[in-house]
Amino acid sequence: MKIKGSMTCTMCLLLLVLLSLLGACIRSSRVSGGRVQAVNAMDTAMYSLFAQYDRDLLKDYHLFFLDGGYGENALNLSQLLTQTEAFAQPVLSSGLSSCHLEACGINGFRLATDNNGAAVQAQIIRYMKDNLGSKGIEFIKKQINQNKAVMEEQEKIQEGGLKEVPMDQETPMEEISETNNPLEIIENIRSHGFLGLVLPEGDSLSEKSLDRQSLLSKREATLGMGELALSAEKPSATDKLLIQEYILDTLSYYTHEKHSGSLAYQAEYVLGGKDSDQENLRYVVNRLLLLREASNIAFLYTDGQKRAELQACASALSLLLLIPEGMTLVQGVLAAGWAYIESICDVKTLLSGGTVPLVKDSTSWKTHLNHLSTEDASSGSSGLDYREYLFLLLSFSSADTLTLRCMDMIEQNIRSIQGRENFAFDACLDALSINFLISGPEEQQWQGERFYTYEM
Repeated sequence: MKIKGSMTCTMCLLLLVLLSLLGACIRSSRVSGGRVQAVNAMDTAMYSLFAQYDRDLLKDYHLFFLDGGYGENALNLSQLLTQTEAFAQPVLSSGLSSCHLEACGINGFRLATDNNGAAVQAQIIRYMKDNLGSKGIEFIKKQINQNKAVMEEQEKIQEGGLKEVPMDQETPMEEISETNNPLEIIENIRSHGFLGLVLPEGDSLSEKSLDRQSLLSKREATLGMGELALSAEKPSATDKLLIQEYILDTLSYYTHEKHSGSLAYQAEYVLGGKDSDQENLRYVVNRLLLLREASNIAFLYTDGQKRAELQACASALSLLLLIPEGMTLVQGVLAAGWAYIESICDVKTLLSGGTVPLVKDSTSWKTHLNHLSTEDASSGSSGLDYREYLFLLLSFSSADTLTLRCMDMIEQNIRSIQGRENFAFDACLDALSINFLISGPEEQQWQGERFYTYEM
């Protein structure tokens, strides 16, 4: 028995509707899948691009930057776009939905050197906050405030001067004679220059120097472009202390060699900004001498025993030079000279790796007025070392100056690495915005913008 089948017109029409609906769903799914694929490709391209951060900058200086120079000393935007396309293409070509990158273009970018190194400043501050913690930051802030208060008090004492004492009230110092005249000894020491006097015995000065025109802070740097959604906060007083601490943590200085480069005394360069190690060390030593002189004069003015020695020596010199009415003047010259000799011994102690208290007392005073010499550079058991004095000196410079000169040294250090001779900070990016034009299935086209920054 044969069974015959039949379909009504209604069923045919219904089947056509269902097939059309199924086709529309498939088309919509392909378009939706293509859109997701395009979004994934844009994100992957940006993440992969910024995953090429400079390893040397991160390892040695804890900074995240993308070297957009790709081995050259200038920003290469075409290579940047080529890399972006190469990272996006594998994602676009995979899966059921076939997509293609039609074009991509840069909307804007920020370089490490923009706004006096604002991006570098921000990363330094963020790293130091994470590294030191709130307790460490508060301790540094407290110490620097105490030291500054002490220095201000010493300046006031120095400005007050010595009290005038009548000659007949003082017994002349017996050891003073024509062959042992402190004024002549002081003058002789001053005439020989201070740098040779403060160097530890057996130490030799670095003879390294650099080409001033090659420095980042001296050349015309490449600028970023576009309006990017980035924070533009100026560093606070506490933030500036973190920059100072970072400089001494990451750069070399006279008593601590950390990185080789064009200069050996790199923290000293941040302070002095000179072309050679010797000029920078001379600048720092001069600043240290001035700092120690103010402190030492303040001690001479306030310590009763030292004032008595000054008066006795001045009395002897007034008689020796036959100018009894000039005792007060002689006493002031003696105080300045004695403080200078003591300061030379202090700086020599610091460069030898020892410590010197910011405020002297009778136990930490080294020199003797009746036998002036710069030979005594023994280290005490307390006080600040060379690094801590450098930290104090760094506090007198602006955050922008410290950052730019620190970047000078980092750039020079990386250029000393084999294969990195063309490294340039003004070719390094930390933020980038790119526009993508992607074609997908069913003749769809999508345009999207992606922004990435190491600030995230």
